[in-house]
Amino acid sequence: MQDRITDTMIEVQEDVAMVSPTGGDPFRKRAYFLKPIVASSIDEPSPELSQCFTSLPSGFEPKKLVLEIRGWRLDHKGLKTWVEHLALTHQGTWKRAGIYDAIFNSMYEIRKKNDLVRGLGEKWCCDTNTFIFDWGEATISLEDVMVLGGFSVLGDSVFSPLESRELREVENRLEEVRRGFQNNGGQGWGVAYTDLWMKEFMNSGNDLEHEAFLVFWLSRYVFHDARNSVNKAVFSIAIRLARGIRIALAPAVLANIYRDLGLLKRSIAASSELKVTIKSPFHFVQIWAWERFLELRPRPNGIRNAEPRLARWDKVLGLNVGNLSSVLDSAGEGFLWRPYSIAIENWKLPKYFLEKEKWVVVGPSLNDDELLSFSICLRVNELVGFGTKQQYLPHRVAMQFGYDQDIPGFVAPLIHNTNMTWKQYLKELEYVILYIPSRLSEADASTRYLKWWKESMAGLKHRSMSPEKKAKEAVNEIYDVTIPCIRSPKKAEELVHVSAGRNVYEGNDSLVPPGFPPKRYRLEVGDPMDDDDLTISEALKIRKKHKTVETRKGSDGEKLSADHDQILATSIADEYSVDTMTSERFEKDITLGKVVTWGGKGNRKPRKVSIIIGNECPSSTSPVEQRECASRSSSFERPECARGRSVFEKPEYASSSSYEKRVSELKSRVTMLEKIVEVLKSRT
Repeated sequence: MQDRITDTMIEVQEDVAMVSPTGGDPFRKRAYFLKPIVASSIDEPSPELSQCFTSLPSGFEPKKLVLEIRGWRLDHKGLKTWVEHLALTHQGTWKRAGIYDAIFNSMYEIRKKNDLVRGLGEKWCCDTNTFIFDWGEATISLEDVMVLGGFSVLGDSVFSPLESRELREVENRLEEVRRGFQNNGGQGWGVAYTDLWMKEFMNSGNDLEHEAFLVFWLSRYVFHDARNSVNKAVFSIAIRLARGIRIALAPAVLANIYRDLGLLKRSIAASSELKVTIKSPFHFVQIWAWERFLELRPRPNGIRNAEPRLARWDKVLGLNVGNLSSVLDSAGEGFLWRPYSIAIENWKLPKYFLEKEKWVVVGPSLNDDELLSFSICLRVNELVGFGTKQQYLPHRVAMQFGYDQDIPGFVAPLIHNTNMTWKQYLKELEYVILYIPSRLSEADASTRYLKWWKESMAGLKHRSMSPEKKAKEAVNEIYDVTIPCIRSPKKAEELVHVSAGRNVYEGNDSLVPPGFPPKRYRLEVGDPMDDDDLTISEALKIRKKHKTVETRKGSDGEKLSADHDQILATSIADEYSVDTMTSERFEKDITLGKVVTWGGKGNRKPRKVSIIIGNECPSSTSPVEQRECASRSSSFERPECARGRSVFEKPEYASSSSYEKRVSELKSRVTMLEKIVEVLKSRT
């Protein structure tokens, strides 16, 4: 059998730099990644997230968008009656066909929380079929549809034709009944309503009652088409299910959910649409969120013996959340990557949730349907639903399956015959070796993934800005101009950077998961002194950002602004005074190795402050003189550069190349600012 193994699905790498999704310091370990991932070669460019954020219109109010979710049924009286009538006779057939749990799941009442559904729709990315949160990607997977819906990923395609003449004759008889309702006008609408269909067949003694019931169930609860009408497209599915033939319903169900999430996202972004009609069983989107977001989860029901997992949410009232978008983006540690691995009383864990990690071989001929089903959930594929094809990219959300997350590789859309899709897909899974992680272990993310994610998120948010906001950002960028000021490297031995650690757009390299606040601000020692200089705006904004400062009014700050009025409006400098940190206390904290935090609870986020620490004060001076000298050395003031000299004047101790480079950068920024001002004036 060893010679017949065709794929591993998992890429194992040794000694990889990783970070826990709950935060903490980087560490190294053996990592198990879902394929495909971006190669670690430095020559291969990392892929960027596509345009997943669409700017919401100004004044957008989600509650004004009406959701008509036809596949979310709350009236189950007829279904329950019919199920109770047929279950004693046909439950064995339903179990062989893999629909037993799915039928009983349809009878639970999942109460809508439209604000939650709309909020998730705002986070949906149509290009990756994932939710994009500040802290990472997540999605509804085939595993979710299996566990929550009870649908199978194994079996024939939903589009496989009926091959025998006997089965085609059954299909023709069902079609005759459907046409009869249409010809009789169906309450004047010419439609074969599911209610009329149920009255025609339920308890009728008709030899087609079982097939008719499955047509009713599929049309109303699984593949809803027109309003409350019988869906002709499900006839062939119902006929095969009635004979115990397993059909892979889960891929088609998930494809339809992906389609409708995309429709919802586009409707939200369009703003002109006041109503969106959704046909898929969209209650799974809400249940998916309840299972994973602890802050959104209401108190679930207990499960009685033999009940499916969805029974936890029957008739449960959802929580009212104020700022839902903020809750979703700040979930972080409150997001459960593997909720189904947690043991619940009276609920049987799937077989692939092992206590200890294990390597296994899976395949259709090895008679282990649960492990084979799990392996299908892990493999990139194209999902084919009714009227839609959607990419399935589990490698983007590997931690949902217990695997480590690395930069996901690009997957081109597949092109193949719709009818043969799933059969061919299952054949490719013959003798696949698979690593099964322990259900008790915690997956991690590579440090390069975290860096890529933060950079991608920053770029996405910038591209999604309106032109006016981009212009304002550009003005701010010019406003944060660096003063060409160079101290003697002989006297400045090292530079300490105090960094907030969360402004990913400015390239902060704090190794914490995206969206998680750092536990402390960090001091980075040893960077070259002339890599960073305090900007004008930083100096001018210090008073607003930091409370623990001394204010020196009317001193060098006024002189500084006076020398730069050829670049910035003089009113800006007049509005503020330059704030200076109490030097003695500040330098004492740095000398003792203490971490400097700004404000009480760390809610203030300074961009970057540079403090010169060197041997600039004579050792023979008194403590008072040393403190005064240290105060003069603070880079908040720049006394040597600010007094009586133009911003373009070269300091006597500055190197020609460095000075010319900085002046060139400064002039280019001024030119850009002038262009932006012209554009803004033209719009007024």
